[in-house]
Amino acid sequence: MNTSQILWIDLQPSLYCLFKRTAQTLGQNFEVKRWSFEHDLDESCDVEVVHSLMRHTIENSSNPVHLVGHGVSGTIAYLYAQKYPNHISSVSVLSVDTCSTNQWTSHYQSMRSQLPCSRFHILSHLSRLLVASQTEQVGQIMIKLLAKCLDNDFVYGSIVKSQTITNIKKAEVPVLVINGEKDFVVDEQSHDRWKNYLKSGDCYQKVADGRHFFPFTQWSQTAKMIESFVNMIPEQHQNQIPNSCKNLSISKTNS
Repeated sequence: MNTSQILWIDLQPSLYCLFKRTAQTLGQNFEVKRWSFEHDLDESCDVEVVHSLMRHTIENSSNPVHLVGHGVSGTIAYLYAQKYPNHISSVSVLSVDTCSTNQWTSHYQSMRSQLPCSRFHILSHLSRLLVASQTEQVGQIMIKLLAKCLDNDFVYGSIVKSQTITNIKKAEVPVLVINGEKDFVVDEQSHDRWKNYLKSGDCYQKVADGRHFFPFTQWSQTAKMIESFVNMIPEQHQNQIPNSCKNLSISKTNS
């Protein structure tokens, strides 16, 4: 097993079941640990608080740490890598835009405020957009998961009104970005926005036909992309960008 450690950043534990198969597949070749965060909805919480808790965990790790996160968790993981580049080996973000406020929850809040529909109907509509090829049973489960996430997890624009998340800029560590080709949250123009911040050797990949929660439906491809990227990073040079990654810079993976 590779001595590198993958730390899966999870700020929305209600949705972790959607990423579990990807994490388990990575666990066949890496030590994968889940860093989960929960807080009282009435408790003041911002990115700095989350980063300070992450830092305590990461600095105490005996192995090179590679951060992985989806959605807002990926955004927070990237901002950590941007702020503390010497602490980690790389960062892989899934369904993440450079505009940090562009989350599925922000789309929900916009629809909720503008449409004369119930929460259930909006979440029912969103669930079909966020996950591809779902059965009626999966659709009902997704509605419950999304509702639970809104009520209990770290959500941009939630009850903590003072919460702000800065936009993404260039990070010094090696970066892997994986977005879905048919993600209505992180739209097809996200690649153009990411070009401004990706260095030579960083990787931007698309999952063909992938929607926002593509790690749930296309976990094998997702895990392979992350595994290939992490394996290219020399452990003895944690902040050195691997030249071999240049061939992956704008590739597409079929589902």
